[in-house]
Amino acid sequence: MKVLINVLLIFFLVIPLSGFSQRHLTWEDAKEILINNNIDLKQGLLKELIAKNNIDLAKSNIYPNLTFGSNNQHTMGLVFDPVSGKLITGNQWSSYATGSLNTSLVVYQGGQNRQLIEAEKVNFEITKLDNKKLLQELELQLLSFYSQVLVNRDLLKAAQSQLLLSTEQIKHEEMLVKIGKHTLMDMAQAKVKFANDNLNLVTIKNAFEIAILKLKEILNLTESEEIELESPKEEDYEFLVNTFDTNLDLYIVSIDRLLTLQDLKIKIAKSSLYPKLTFNGSYGTNYSSQRQNIFNGQTIPFWEQLNQNRTLYGNFTLSISIFDGFKTKSNLNSAKLNKQSLIYEREKLLMNRKHIHTQATLDYQAAEEELKAVEATHEANKINYEVINKRYEIGKSSSIDLYKVMTEFSMSEFRLITSRYKLFQKKKSIQIMNGQM
Repeated sequence: MKVLINVLLIFFLVIPLSGFSQRHLTWEDAKEILINNNIDLKQGLLKELIAKNNIDLAKSNIYPNLTFGSNNQHTMGLVFDPVSGKLITGNQWSSYATGSLNTSLVVYQGGQNRQLIEAEKVNFEITKLDNKKLLQELELQLLSFYSQVLVNRDLLKAAQSQLLLSTEQIKHEEMLVKIGKHTLMDMAQAKVKFANDNLNLVTIKNAFEIAILKLKEILNLTESEEIELESPKEEDYEFLVNTFDTNLDLYIVSIDRLLTLQDLKIKIAKSSLYPKLTFNGSYGTNYSSQRQNIFNGQTIPFWEQLNQNRTLYGNFTLSISIFDGFKTKSNLNSAKLNKQSLIYEREKLLMNRKHIHTQATLDYQAAEEELKAVEATHEANKINYEVINKRYEIGKSSSIDLYKVMTEFSMSEFRLITSRYKLFQKKKSIQIMNGQM
């Protein structure tokens, strides 16, 4: 009866791992889902579109503007008519209409408009780099959760196998106790081993479910969707040389673009010191019901007035800032100080990024050596378990010795699983930082 209960317990613990409609995911699949589903990345793409639109807005400043204006006025009584040049009095209606096209163009302003366009282009590049940095950070988070799921999944499978073995061992001990070959102490050792394996299974199962939940959360998947991760391939463990290149590191490239942007801001601040030359032009005509022919006193017809009253003019306006309360000087000093601050920030960031890449390489090398040592330990524990088990079967080793080596073998198996996926995670982390993913 006890054995049946134990088997049923194992069955219900295994059920969550064998869903009927699981979605199989590789590492590449998980990354694609992340890119398609993550809200922060979608917002980042919108920021890129806004930054690109700002370039068009900056370009609009170099084009001339063209406006059309018209006015139609009907007045009764006293009014001055600007077209006929008369002061209209008395109880009579007068009509007045104008229409004009106006344009203006900044011919020169110290190159400010051109610098503004370049600044918006750099802003656009910085926005794209920010999105790439965000994606890199999200991929590193995803890698951590992805690896945790793989580790706990394989640990759970190993724990299930060990619990089944413990269950079979209890059945074997019960039989030997009945025939008098083993004592109750041997039976107690088997039950202790089963209890520990059962506890490990429950603990690992809980860790697996939490890891799955975190993975679904970062991928924006529903909790009800069943997923199964595919194990890494052999090439996923092969190390690639990690060389730190400032031209590839997103953080260094980003701050370099910020320095370029700051140089443009200095030039923009300097442009206020130069004179501003603007061209203005206008073409228009007008009509008045009070404009009369001086020879016959009749009101000049509408279309004739439009032809006679045409006006065309153009002028250049030159303005020079003589004193602005030291505003330009203060802006220029602030821009220069901000650039110096960015230079210091770059030096600090460069050292930090070098340290991160070096640490990543050392971590990978340590994980590689650890895996080799753990594989050797696991093989030794396996041989030791097989030897002690044979000695136990013929009565030359005690149950204490047997369950001790069983525990050591189980722990080495757990550690082997953890070390293998640790190596996978360290390699993928380096590839993500180097933009090789």
